[in-house]
Amino acid sequence: MNITKNPKFKPVMYTILSFIMGICILGCALLATARFTVLNPDFYIDRLTKTDYYADLGDEITESLVDIGNASGIDESFFNNLVDDVTLRKDVENYITAFFSGESLKINTSEFQKTIRTALDNYISRKSIDPSTVSESSINNFVKEATNIYVSNVQLKYFSQIQKSVLGYIPKVNILIFVTALIAVAIALFIFFTNEWKHIAIRHIYYSTASAGLFLLIIPAIVFLSGMISKLTVLTRSLNDMYTAMLKAVFIVILVIAVLLIVISAALWIIHSSMRKKASS
Repeated sequence: MNITKNPKFKPVMYTILSFIMGICILGCALLATARFTVLNPDFYIDRLTKTDYYADLGDEITESLVDIGNASGIDESFFNNLVDDVTLRKDVENYITAFFSGESLKINTSEFQKTIRTALDNYISRKSIDPSTVSESSINNFVKEATNIYVSNVQLKYFSQIQKSVLGYIPKVNILIFVTALIAVAIALFIFFTNEWKHIAIRHIYYSTASAGLFLLIIPAIVFLSGMISKLTVLTRSLNDMYTAMLKAVFIVILVIAVLLIVISAALWIIHSSMRKKASS
């Protein structure tokens, strides 16, 4: 017996398939959001560029450098513009790129060290300090300590601990996106072509897209209305700005997908209503 032609089983079958399709659409949407945001290096680079991250990070590095400068008797003016925004941005972007390409997360500090040594030479000359009174070892120690501060700030917190896991998840997420999308499309085609009443088939597909869209809409609605993101506090000002901006972007993407699914659902409902009127006339 062909179960697709059994009048008693078909409504139950289509309802179950509609539910599975809705789950697949929901899963595909969430996985795609993750893949193109938090699992995408371009997302991080773009978000950091659009926030005050680099300005805040530069200020935090300078503040830490001033502290070791005070201990060494170096004026605060020495550290003005010592941290170059262009170099800082390049080092952070290289760090993110290395993270997602599976490369070493070691930061190239040659430019930073060169900048410090040049600044020290100029400082000694400007202050008319006898170079013979400044030992090479003390300069090396100062440069080393300053470099450690620079590196610890450029490195994104927790990234080194999760690099291996994240790189392992990416191919799995890619496969799951393809599989869930394929299942959803296959179910939609099956429902449509095995149902002689096309308006009923459209209705079942509508149920799937609408339920997935409404569920996705609930997630960012709760997050934004509760102010959860604004309450986030992460170690430093720069990191707080970074994670806040990224979380907002992620939930905005979810919101956009939800609205898109709801618009598609509305279009399907209009088509369903039109076909139902024609079928009943």
